[in-house]
Formats: sequence, C-alpha cells, structure tokens
Amino acid sequence: MFKKTLKQMLAVAAALTLAGCAGQAGSGAAAPATQAASAAGETAAQGAATQGATTGAPSATTGAPAAEPEVIKIGFLTPLSGGNATYGIQCKEAGQMIADIINEAHPELAMLLAEQAGLPNLNGARIELVVADHKSDPTVATSEAKRLITEENVVAITGQYTSSITKAVAVVTENYEIPLLTAGSSPSLTAPETGLEWYFRFGPNDTYYIRDSFEFIKKLNEEKGAGFKTVAFVSEDTEFGANIALEEVRFAEEYGFEVVANITYSASATNVSAEVMKVKAANPDVIMMSSYAADAILYLKTFKEQNYVPKMLLGQRGGFVQTDFLDTMGLDTEYIFTTGGWSADIDNETSKQMIELYKEYTPDGAELSEGHCKDMINVLLIALAINQAGTTESKALQAALRNLDADTSRMPIPWDAITMDEYGQNTSANAFVLQRKDGVYQTVYPAEYAALESIIPMPAWSER
Repeated sequence: MFKKTLKQMLAVAAALTLAGCAGQAGSGAAAPATQAASAAGETAAQGAATQGATTGAPSATTGAPAAEPEVIKIGFLTPLSGGNATYGIQCKEAGQMIADIINEAHPELAMLLAEQAGLPNLNGARIELVVADHKSDPTVATSEAKRLITEENVVAITGQYTSSITKAVAVVTENYEIPLLTAGSSPSLTAPETGLEWYFRFGPNDTYYIRDSFEFIKKLNEEKGAGFKTVAFVSEDTEFGANIALEEVRFAEEYGFEVVANITYSASATNVSAEVMKVKAANPDVIMMSSYAADAILYLKTFKEQNYVPKMLLGQRGGFVQTDFLDTMGLDTEYIFTTGGWSADIDNETSKQMIELYKEYTPDGAELSEGHCKDMINVLLIALAINQAGTTESKALQAALRNLDADTSRMPIPWDAITMDEYGQNTSANAFVLQRKDGVYQTVYPAEYAALESIIPMPAWSER
C-alpha cells in the first residue's frame, strides 16, 4: 500500500523530529505538537541564517536541521476534462507516483533515484508536478504551456498529449527554450526539417511502431503460414492518424503488401457504418487502425453489428490501449493486436513494482497500462537529467537530455539503451506487439519477450 505507507513514514518521521526537539529542550515531557513544530521551525531558520547554508547539514551550535530542500517544478499538461479526461487523470496519477518515489527514500524499490530522498546532486531537491488541463484543445494547451513557464516557473514540461497538442506546445517550448518530453507524437516532430531543438521523444515513434507491425506480419507469414497479402488502413483525421497512414502506405510497399483500402474518417464521428461497409467490401487480410478511445469503441461496435471480423485487427496504440475502450468493450476486445512501447508481462523488477504501486494511485481502479507508463517515465527522465546536470539551467538540462547516462534496466520501460539523435529521438528504443487474451494484452513479438503464442485468424463473433 504505497500511498498509505508513504503517509505512515512521514507521520513517524514527524513524530521523531518533535520528540528530538522536546528532548533538546531539557523537558521531561513532550511539548504540545504545535509548540514543538513552531520551536523546531524557528530553530531551523536561525541555524540557516547563521550559516547561510542550504546544504542540509545541521547547525553546529543548535543541532537543528537546515533549510528545506529546493523544490523543482515540472509542468504536467494533461486532459482533466473533455473526452479524454479519464485517461488524462490516470496519467497524472502515474506521473505523481514517480515524483513521490523520487522525493522520499525508497531503497526497497529498484527504480533509479528511489534509493534516497530527492535529487542527490542537488542536495536532495524535491520534484513538484504542476498540473494543468489542456482539455485536448491545442489553443488551450498553448496558453497553459505559457502560463506554466511564465507564472509557475517550471523547468520542463511533459504530460499526456496527442500529436496535435504536442505540435502546439512545442512552439511555446521552443520560444521559451524549455525542454518538452512527450510519448505520443508523430514522427515529423523529430524530423530534420522540423528543426525543434527542445523537443525529446525517448520511446519509439510511429515509424518504429509501423515498421515492427509489418515485420511481425512478415514473421507470421514465414513461421505460421498466415498467408496475409492485403491490408486496409483506417485512420482518424488529426495529426496522429494522418501521419500514421502515410507511414503505413510507405511500409506496405516496402514489405510487398497490397493496400486494398485507405480510409480516413473524422475523429468526432458518431456513425461509421459506411466506412465499415467499405472495409468489408475490400475484404483485407489485415486491418490497421489509428483511433482514439471513442472512435475505437464506435468501430468495434459497428464491426459486431455488421457481423464482420477481419483475419487480423491491429491497432496503433491510441484508443486501443486506453481504459475507456477496454472497459467499455470488455471481452469484445479479445484477439485484437496493438503495437506498444511497454507490456505488463515484461520480466523487469522496476516494471513489476510500478504495476503494484500504481494500484494505490489510480483514481478508478485502472491497471497500469502502456500509455500510462510511457507518459509517467518522462517525469523520471526529466529528474534524471536535472540530477545529471546538477542544475535546472535550461541549456545544461537540454545537454543532459541529449546525453543522458542511465541504467535503462532500472526504468519502468527497459529500453535497449538511450541513444539520442540530434533531432531528439531515442534511436535505441524498442517496440512490442501485443494481443488481447483473457482480458489483458500479452506480448507476442519480438519472440524473446513473447508471453503468448499469436492467435490467428480472429474467431468469428459467434465462435467466441
């Protein structure tokens, strides 16, 4: 019970401090809590003033603690209202979990920066997440990013983003020269022609995910005789879906698959019957979908209404990994594939511990998901960069993010390595393909991480 344990530890620490102060006063009985706290605060202030110290060392004359550690603010922009609010709130709690681990000593945890309280290279400095609601609106996100920088004085920004939100916020962070870390964004943001100097993506980008999707299908053909030859692409029309569709077409040609349908639809659609009929008429072996939660729900319901099941349905993360979709559609999500940057069955100590700890943070009983994990790890990465730089100065922090030296095996997502290119993309990040079975996504690719043998083709609705 991590939250409860953390509160209990703080309460014990406070009690011990008060008892120590009372003992120094030479009293046989403890002073009232309010008087002891006041006396301790005054003594600490006097000691810090005498020494001019912020080192955390006790005063030589009074034995009182020095000034409180520095507080470093990190902006966390996420949807707290609107259609993606549930997921945004869950990501916020995941980010707060990472900050809490860093701020208190947890030697029992394997995660980097957990062993001692705060950032060791900055005298135990603490991380404070300053949360803001971007409402899934690029205009709101822009104004909130400016506010976080100019009024809240955050040293970096992260959070839960769509590609369009990331693109809008990146304009602000470039202007103010503040690092921006996101997980969900189109490959164009780290393309040479974009020219962003303050944007960083440590996980795989859409190009990596789509490449691995086709590599996986190729393996199914070679090793399981799947016979997949045709593909259809179904993509929502914002930055997320549009960029994925372009990459899918490119890789389909490279891998020798015939594209029999390439459908774009409005992310706010309320009826997709016509689109589903087009897919059925094209009769592809594989459907690749780029959707958010609401539209993924709409499509799956329509597939079932029209009694249509493709041989293989592969989502490109987005709505397919969000709890809104998974909870709403329940067992109807069985056998769906999705790409991912993380899976709960990864054999990694930090990852396993985060899964258990998140149960104390989630506001609605949600399990830690791939999406939560990708967003929360950016809080850790920013903290690691600040600690490596030994300062919050922007240029030094930027340099640290470009040259981060960290043991990736002790991160919630154990990437192969961190090798940042000049455009802000980690070229060593590895992706996974997962399949939904028995109510959870399980790794099916690459083979060395597989927890499940791929089940193809998808069973008909009447056979489930």
